[in-house]
Amino acid sequence: MKLILIGAPGSGKGTQAKYLTEKYHIPQIATGDLLRAAVTAQTPLGRQAKAIMDAGQLVPNDIVIGMIRERIARPDADQGFILDGFPRNIAQAMALDDILDKLGRPIDAVLQFDVDAEMLIQRMIGRLTCISCGALFNLFTQPPMVDDKCDDCGSTLRHRIDDNEGTIERRLAIFETLTQPLSDHYKLKGILHVVEAHGDVSEVTKRVKSALRGLRSKRTPVKPILAPVPKPVKNTKPAIKHVKVEERQPKIRPRKKIQTLSGNTIVKKLEIKKVLPTVVHKKTIKAVAKKASTAAVASTKRQNTHTEPLEESLDKQLKELENELKQTKTQLKTVADAEKALLKAEKNKDVALKKALHAETAKLKKDKR
Repeated sequence: MKLILIGAPGSGKGTQAKYLTEKYHIPQIATGDLLRAAVTAQTPLGRQAKAIMDAGQLVPNDIVIGMIRERIARPDADQGFILDGFPRNIAQAMALDDILDKLGRPIDAVLQFDVDAEMLIQRMIGRLTCISCGALFNLFTQPPMVDDKCDDCGSTLRHRIDDNEGTIERRLAIFETLTQPLSDHYKLKGILHVVEAHGDVSEVTKRVKSALRGLRSKRTPVKPILAPVPKPVKNTKPAIKHVKVEERQPKIRPRKKIQTLSGNTIVKKLEIKKVLPTVVHKKTIKAVAKKASTAAVASTKRQNTHTEPLEESLDKQLKELENELKQTKTQLKTVADAEKALLKAEKNKDVALKKALHAETAKLKKDKR
C-alpha cells in the first residue's frame, strides 16, 4: 500500500502513520528524517544538503526528490510506504508522480487530515515528545500518567521550543498558502480521501480505516526493454519437422542491354546516405542539469518571498496583541489596587465603630451602677 499523508502541523499525521505502519507492515518516510540520516551518513546527497543548510538556505527539490527515490527503492518499501511531510508543493507532487509512474508503482490513496485552527493550536501547545522512543502525548487530550515521564519507556518528555502560539499561526498560514493546493491536485486524480481529524485518537483511526476499506495496492506493468526469452520445458524432446525438398531448374534471365551514347557506356552510381545517431555531449547534459537546479532554487526563493510579507504581517499583529495585553494587565492591576484600598478603609471603619460601640456600652453600665 502506497500512501501520502497531508495536513497542517498538529493534525495527527504522525500518530496515524504509526498505526498504518503496523497495519500494512510498511515504512514511514519523512523528509526531515531522511535529511538528518543522509547528513549523518555523509552520502553524496547528504553532503550537498548539509552545505546548503549550513548556508541558511532551503534544500532544493531535486535533492529531496533524489533522497525519496533512493528510499523507496529499498527492499523494505517493496510492499509500499507512507510519505509523511512530502510532497509539500505541486512541483514536488508532479516529480513524485513521474518517478512512481516509471517504476510502475502509483500512489494508492492520499489522506488529508482536516482540523479547526483553534484545536490545532491547542494540540501543538500541549504536545509532549519522549526524547528516547519518540512517543507523543498531549497535556489536554492525552496526558501522561506521570508528569514529564513517558508511559512506554519512562524517559523524560520534552516540549518543543517552536510550539508557541505565534510560531504555530505562521506555520498554519504557510501551510494554507503552499501545501493546501495539493488536495486539488490529488482530487483530480481521484485518490484524495478527506479525514475529519477532530476527537480522540481512536475516533480518527476509525475514520482512517473507513477511508481505506476495500482499497487494494495498485501496480502498473513496467515495459521491458527486450522481449522475454521463453524458458525450455524440462524432459521434453524437440519436435522434428520433415520438409520435402523439390528440385527446381534455375531460371535464366536475359541480360539487359547496356545503353550507349556515342560509344560511351553510361553507369549510374548508387548513392548511399549514412545516418548517424545524434550524440549528446557530457558537458551539454551537465549544463542542462545545472540550469534545472538553478531554476528550482529560484522557484523556492520566489515562494519564500511570497511568504515573507505574510509572516511580517502576522508578526505585526502578534506585537499589537502583546501591547494590548500589557495595557489590559496594567489596568487590571490599577483596579485591584483600588479595590484593596477600599476594602482596607471599610475594615478600619468597622474597627472604629466597634470601639465606639464598646465604649458606649461600658459607659451605660457605669451609669446604671
